[in-house]
Amino acid sequence: MPDKKKTLSEQVGALKTGELFVEQGLICPEDIDRVLLIQAKMQDSPGLIKNRLFGMILCDLNLVTPVDNYCVLHKYNKLVSIQSALISKKTKLKEMVSKNMISREKVLNAHNASLTLDLPFISLLLKDRVVSISEMQQLLFGLFHIPFRSIIDFVFNEADRTRLVNVLDKHDSLENRMIPLVLKGHTILIGITDPENLLFIQKLNNRFPQYRFKAVFISFSGFSRFYGIIYKTNIDHSSSGRTPLDLPFLLSFKTSIKDPEQENESIQTLYDRYELLRRLSGNPKRDNQQIEFNEFIVCAHKKITREYKSRCIEFSLKQQGRDVNIIAFPKQ
Repeated sequence: MPDKKKTLSEQVGALKTGELFVEQGLICPEDIDRVLLIQAKMQDSPGLIKNRLFGMILCDLNLVTPVDNYCVLHKYNKLVSIQSALISKKTKLKEMVSKNMISREKVLNAHNASLTLDLPFISLLLKDRVVSISEMQQLLFGLFHIPFRSIIDFVFNEADRTRLVNVLDKHDSLENRMIPLVLKGHTILIGITDPENLLFIQKLNNRFPQYRFKAVFISFSGFSRFYGIIYKTNIDHSSSGRTPLDLPFLLSFKTSIKDPEQENESIQTLYDRYELLRRLSGNPKRDNQQIEFNEFIVCAHKKITREYKSRCIEFSLKQQGRDVNIIAFPKQ
């Protein structure tokens, strides 16, 4: 047992990850041996990911939840961040994404852009194509034992609205960029856009012990879409206390699409920025035009690829007075 008079950092320095979970009463000492044995077998078995993080194996064994794991490691400043995993030279972290490191400059630029534009870091990484969706899925599950997925095909159950909104109201949802997606029995699935949202889920656990909370990482465009569905209101950036996306950013936005039938997230992001630019240009809010917008992008893509013999089309936005146009160029 560590000396209670020592500072927290001094105590942590003498404890390994497994012992921290024992200290918190989440596992017993025998569980540490189980995890170490599994890690040893992973090292010796070809085809398996080596050096899986200790906390992730605890989650695999259902000894702790991903929320427990995050909150314990956060408390003792032992978390591996997304940024460090992307630029680390350590094999353990590189295997979560790919064998190749991503340049520190790219990661830093994405991080700074996320702060400037007040958008989740994960969404900026995907928007700027610093990592692919498949790499992001692998990274987030490897670090937090939580999947990343598109929610474009989620179907909201109207009968669950009242209970979901009572658990997470629209103010907390917008402030934390997290959204209640599904209620099944006594389990609520929460869409999160940032790992720190797991700290707020722990508060929900304490506030609503009658529910069990699970999390899934989603993009900011997915959050924006579901926010309007669940709370029956669009995100009002001017009253949220956050910095709105400005016109220069919206006008510099570009997205390349190869297969519009499959790249729903890219079209969703383009649609969200198109509608926001319309409102910032002085146009009134209007009802959901998502279906018509998707059909327009699909038709434009087919027409341009057929005419210019190009598989990939780059879409951007252009403002002319109060009009907002969609610009499409073929890419080789």
